[in-house]
Amino acid sequence: MRYLAYFLLCTALIAPAATAPALTPGTDVLVPAAGRVSTWITDLYIMNPGAEPTTVTVAWLVRGQANPNPAELTFTIGPGETLTLPDVILEDFGFAAGDGAFRVTADIEVVVNSRIYSAQDSETFGQGFEGTPIGLATASGGRTDIVGLSSNSQFRTNVYACAGPDGATLDMALVAPDGTEIATKTKSLQAWMPFLKRIDQLMASGDFDDGTLRVTVRDGSAVVGASKVDSTSSDPTTLEGSVSASGTTDVNGIYQFAIYDSLSYSTGGNLVVEGGAVEALDGTYTNWDKLDGSGDSECTWQFLFGWGLAIPASLEDLEDGVTFSDDHSNFGLGVLTYTVVMEIRDNLYVTGTIDAVGSDFPAGDDGCNGTFPQLVIYGGKMPVE
Repeated sequence: MRYLAYFLLCTALIAPAATAPALTPGTDVLVPAAGRVSTWITDLYIMNPGAEPTTVTVAWLVRGQANPNPAELTFTIGPGETLTLPDVILEDFGFAAGDGAFRVTADIEVVVNSRIYSAQDSETFGQGFEGTPIGLATASGGRTDIVGLSSNSQFRTNVYACAGPDGATLDMALVAPDGTEIATKTKSLQAWMPFLKRIDQLMASGDFDDGTLRVTVRDGSAVVGASKVDSTSSDPTTLEGSVSASGTTDVNGIYQFAIYDSLSYSTGGNLVVEGGAVEALDGTYTNWDKLDGSGDSECTWQFLFGWGLAIPASLEDLEDGVTFSDDHSNFGLGVLTYTVVMEIRDNLYVTGTIDAVGSDFPAGDDGCNGTFPQLVIYGGKMPVE
């Protein structure tokens, strides 16, 4: 095999899907819903599981607006200690009433939880909202499913969300247990904006039992869930959203891929996605399948490819197939025109195909002219250090 240029190549790394166990520690954590109204109050808990003290900042995010400069409080928590903030909205922030969410940031990972409840005389009832690290929010291209919503004479359901630093656009579909669609709604949230709305006021749902809310994040990121409330007792139940691979990581990153022929010989390269678009495609291409009939390849060059791609290129165009030409005439060779199809799945995995057609290769290398057999692409996102 002759090399047009040397390219360091690794086989594709398939990153495992991240999971989100309950009360996942983090350094930037959202409690997506909190409030103080009528008899309802909120307690907040922050635990330091580390071996060193940590400084935490608690920000109060006001519902229905962007929160670029929220009210903030700073605390120090010793190793193994839990900061307990009862009736935090009044006792610590000094607000007699308010609806919103909390953002907790720390210099090491902390565990965050909350309880919002009604206190009447000596009796209380309520629900908890777990702190979710912003890195585990449902991100652009991801989907979360919230199961068990009802709107009828027995129950009402509130949908809540809190956007991340870039806001969020949420495409919501309410479906019945048999999978038929009941209603849809698109909601846009600004940066660090909490949202809460009763489902029948959010979309024209009518009465329904045990529906599922499917929320796809078109852009940005958000923590989304629901609260199902018994209409007689006002007792609420938290309905948390599912966490999928696409919801635990952003589409942006470096994807390492391998290109296989029918003999399972592979070359490969890197796909770089920034801002939701392709910013670089750098690979190495050879095709042992282009044979002369005797078992020897007609084209024995290994080519670097990708510089002919116009960037930025949209992920939608890449999924449909992008065509570009790399001109090797400066090396005394010809032109290779590629059609590359790549689909990013779950914001983690890459699959696709690559077709190539050679032209203008001189005598001695004219076996590189014409159509090459199609090769297949498999790969995955490189883990972040």
